[in-house]
Order: sequence, then C-alpha cells, then structure tokens
Amino acid sequence: MNIVIVGQGAMGLLWHNHMQTFSANVASISLLPSPKQSQQAANNKTVTIEYSYTHLNGLSEQCNYQLAQISQLNNADVILVCVKSYQVKQVLADISDKLNKHAIIILAHNGMGTLHDIAHAILDQHTILALLTTHGCARPMPKHIIHTGLGQSDLGILSGRLSANITNTLTELFNKALPPVHWQENIIAKQWQKLAVNCVINPLTALYNIDNGEINSAVFSDLKVMLITELVQVAKAENFDFIATDLLNLVNQVATTTARNCSSMRTDILAKRTTEIDYINGYIHRLGLKHHISTPQNSQLLQQIKMLGQD
Repeated sequence: MNIVIVGQGAMGLLWHNHMQTFSANVASISLLPSPKQSQQAANNKTVTIEYSYTHLNGLSEQCNYQLAQISQLNNADVILVCVKSYQVKQVLADISDKLNKHAIIILAHNGMGTLHDIAHAILDQHTILALLTTHGCARPMPKHIIHTGLGQSDLGILSGRLSANITNTLTELFNKALPPVHWQENIIAKQWQKLAVNCVINPLTALYNIDNGEINSAVFSDLKVMLITELVQVAKAENFDFIATDLLNLVNQVATTTARNCSSMRTDILAKRTTEIDYINGYIHRLGLKHHISTPQNSQLLQQIKMLGQD
C-alpha cells in the first residue's frame, strides 16, 4: 500500500518509523508537508527530513521521512491523519481534492465528534476509519520523539464500507508495524471507552499540573465518579450502554499504568497550545445539551480548561 501520513507530531512519526521498519506490504510512505515545508516540497522532487527516535529501551537512532508530493497524494491508498481533533476538518478540506476516490482515511486523535465536522462530500467519497492507541509517545523537540510506553491499538470503520480482504490487509499492516492492533466491528464503543479515560485524566492533570498517576489520589475520587456518571448518561442517550464502575476501573487502571506520564492536554497547556477539550469534555457537554441531560462537572472542566489555555 501507498501511505501518506498527515501530522509530524509524536504519533505521526511513531507510526511512520514502525511502518517503514516493520511493514513489508508498504510500497511507499511519506509525510504531508507542513505549511512551512510546502514551498520546499514544491521545489524539489524528493525532500528528506531527519529526526531522532528513542526506543522504549532508551536506545536512539537517526531516521528520516520524505515529504509527500502531489502525485503521492493522488496515488495514496491510505491517508493516516495524526493531528489534533480540532485540526481534522481543515486538514481534510485542504487535501480532499487531491485524493483518489479509493483512498481510505484513518483518523488518529483524542476525543469524539470530528466525524460531524467532515464535509459530506468527503464522507460520500471515502471510507473513514478510527485508529485508537494507548502507546505513549512524546516529542520534546520538533525533530525528536520518544516512545514512552507500550500499549495497544484498535482499528475500525466510522463511515463507509471495506471488503474483508482490505480489512485484513490493513489490520496486518498496522499489526506488523506496532502490535498488537485489533480490528473492531464497533469502533465507536471503543471510542467511548477511550473518551471516558480522557475526560478524567486529561483535564484534571492539566488543571492541577500533575502526572497521570496522581489522579488516583482520594481527593479526586468523588469527582471521577461524577464525571463518569455524566458520560454514561449521555452515552445511553446515544444508544451506548456502559457500566459506570467498569469505566471508572478502566480510568484508574490507565492512570496506574501511565502513572509517570504527562497527559497530552497537560503538555498542550504547558506549551501554551490549543487543547482538544472541545472534543473530550466538550463533547459530553454538547450531547448533554442535545439530550437535555445535565453535565455540570464535565461542563465546568470544559470552561476551566478554556480559561487556563489558549482555546
């Protein structure tokens, strides 16, 4: 398969490195030029960018990626979109007229609700998948990423259809790159589970400037229960049934296994970047309004993070 990755952040480069190294059925792989690189890419047939990758074992290596040309976008079988949730709409709008009609678009971001942002013309033309991962990865500098924690990934269809053959090929490709990767027939249910984790860990660690593990302290116990209870109520209104204690246990488990990690939202706040709060607690807030369900704790965190950050 010909793959173009959109996004040169930690996750984009993590998948690039592993696909380039371990996936034998990748014919070509490149990264979409950033706005600053667009002229450079336009003036050269092949532009190679170097970056440093630090493995889980602490060893580092120098890697490189090629900037995608228009022809590579035209011929891409897979567009792997590794950008922030609030960037998805514009990114797809910018490249949609350059894609062939068979290109599969895979979204890899935190939160929910981006599917509603995407133009109907894109949804009608392309199959849209979600890639959810629990791998930890950081980018302390623009050209240096660190694989900070081993995890697993889930892949599934958000919109459109795929043949069994293509489904198997995609699952194998991702599984060889960075295992384990599981195909999910109901990826939206998995999105809700990840949203439960994110709606607790991300805003609390960002608001109080703490590592993930610290949200398991007793002072946050009641708040965690209220946040998850609100999520379960709005999920039920969307025809997804979850048991609050199961989701709470999942939150606590992830906080424990990533205890020393800095959440993505905390990282964004510290770097004075826009957060994904609108697609995390903000998503619960909007569904609460839609279904006339009160979500005071999620709504309050939404406002607190917006006041704290650049949103």
